[in-house]
Amino acid sequence: MCGRYTQTAAFDELALRFGVTVEDDDHADLVPRYNTAPSLRVPVVVAAAVGRRLVMARWGFRPAWMKGSPLAPINAKAETVATSRMFQEALRHYRCLVPADGFYEWKVVPGRKRKQPYYARLKGGGLFAFAGLWTPGHAVAGAPATCTIITTEPNERLAEIHNRMPVILERADEDRWLDSHLRDAARVLPCLRSLPAERMEVYPVSALVSSALNEGPELVQPLSG
Repeated sequence: MCGRYTQTAAFDELALRFGVTVEDDDHADLVPRYNTAPSLRVPVVVAAAVGRRLVMARWGFRPAWMKGSPLAPINAKAETVATSRMFQEALRHYRCLVPADGFYEWKVVPGRKRKQPYYARLKGGGLFAFAGLWTPGHAVAGAPATCTIITTEPNERLAEIHNRMPVILERADEDRWLDSHLRDAARVLPCLRSLPAERMEVYPVSALVSSALNEGPELVQPLSG
């Protein structure tokens, strides 16, 4: 599962890293976040008619046909995304990149009531992209764009903490994942694999991150002692 992550880059940095060429005005909610939680509006990169766009989407997937349901999944499983009625169409037509610079997972600690949060990022830090799916907004119906993050089995390092991890796309796979001409699931599913453990660093952080009300760079500081 991926239920919290960080995305602290400004628009210019995101545009440069992900090749955004179509500029929209819908970036009012694009602020540095060290505790991105479900239901917030988050930046996603999508294919445009020419180039790429940055869209703000609510984290919690709700396709247009799903009216009257409280369901809004924040994650989709890589193993079932191609066969799930919820995600099939989006996998064919609405794949996206979800920019991030890290994410949190919680580990059960024997003898303690509270789980210990850990922060995971690329070794040395830096921006990357989760594999995501999105639904375009509908202005007339008042429905916002929404998104979900795809998860897979964890690498060896994350397996010590949790039984799932978000799919961090290889740079070489980002173009393929966004290619709107690829409609066959078999062409894009190979992108959905766990990033090798040796390319990541994971360390314990303060329990402050466990509350979505807390925000700030102190949340990603290594736990002392």
